[in-house]
Amino acid sequence: MAFHYLDDTSLEAVRAAAVEAGFATEAMMADLVADLPRPFVAATMPSGGSALSRLRAFTGTLNRTRVLVTGEIPLHLWLKAAIFSAGGQEQELVFRRALELSSADGVAEPPGGPPGPTASPAEDLDALPRTDGGLEVQIGNENDTLAVAFLHAGAAVSRSVARVMVHRHFDGRPSMLAGDKPDRGDGTGWLIAPRLLITNHHVVNARGPFEPPATEADFARQGAATELVFDFFAPDSTTTSTSSVGCLAADKDLDFALLRLPDTAPDRPPLPLRSNAVLKPRDRALKERINVLQHPNGESMRLGFRNNFVVTGTEDRLSYLTDTDGGASGSPLCDDAWVVAGLHRGFSAIKDGPVKVWGQDVKQENFGTPIPRIMMHLQQHHPDLHAEIVAAQI
Repeated sequence: MAFHYLDDTSLEAVRAAAVEAGFATEAMMADLVADLPRPFVAATMPSGGSALSRLRAFTGTLNRTRVLVTGEIPLHLWLKAAIFSAGGQEQELVFRRALELSSADGVAEPPGGPPGPTASPAEDLDALPRTDGGLEVQIGNENDTLAVAFLHAGAAVSRSVARVMVHRHFDGRPSMLAGDKPDRGDGTGWLIAPRLLITNHHVVNARGPFEPPATEADFARQGAATELVFDFFAPDSTTTSTSSVGCLAADKDLDFALLRLPDTAPDRPPLPLRSNAVLKPRDRALKERINVLQHPNGESMRLGFRNNFVVTGTEDRLSYLTDTDGGASGSPLCDDAWVVAGLHRGFSAIKDGPVKVWGQDVKQENFGTPIPRIMMHLQQHHPDLHAEIVAAQI
């Protein structure tokens, strides 16, 4: 079966929404491909026929193109441009849903579904303090400043976070792109013990949402040869690289995988772990924060720590408004003490429609698996690894 990101029904919904939003014009079609590589657009955009027929043909091509040699997913670039252009219109939700469906970390809901709301999310988000203040006064009900030690601690933690690059294998053979470049999936990982790195199961699986999952043998091959790059803080950084030697434990439902590193791996301290989950019912005002060190789109490390409120927190699921992007899967979810509260895994639509934060509609939230839930699983199924991690926390 030919590769595709969206099924026929979802693709038709995108096309219909694009027409309704007025995108089937020469000017709008040019705007929507502005972020796509020019050689790709020149080679794939039809040159004849009506704008509508060209839109249909081009979206079909986008849906069938897995990845460019640069590592970018052209469909995702187009959908993000469509979301921006349709901002405030009902068609925006169609494009957002398509991005969710076509993204490996866009799982609509983890197993078991979300915690049931006890109050309207809008009421919760509206509880954010809003005041008109002057200079040199506390804005709102609480002082939001942090000790400068927050920056120093975050910088130290960042040295134990790595870009994760998984070379995809099919039937035991490594997949290659044009120009003989490795066909790789990107993610983020971090040291949970001195020679043990944690990331997502779906990062190691390295398959698109409409591709069959990696076979057990291919998953093992990918987990045994994953490239890890530390100290990638800027495009010109001097980095430190290593490769995993095996995947010792993984769980699809909790979406985690533990990779063993060789003795020659960088000597970095493991990140500290919370022993208790962040508990946040929907009917409590936003207060808790989540900071995310990540390698979005395989780029140099970025820190998400603005507008980073926790929306809900239970023993099984943590959701938050912190910005992430593709490739952030597997990132550590840190509280303001830089202690890991969970493992980032994806994004989903906020139930009951968009909510307003600082006057803007928020339609999606990120979510992850609380770290105590992963540790409980390891204690039950991999006691040796659990003991190794606990010993590293002392």
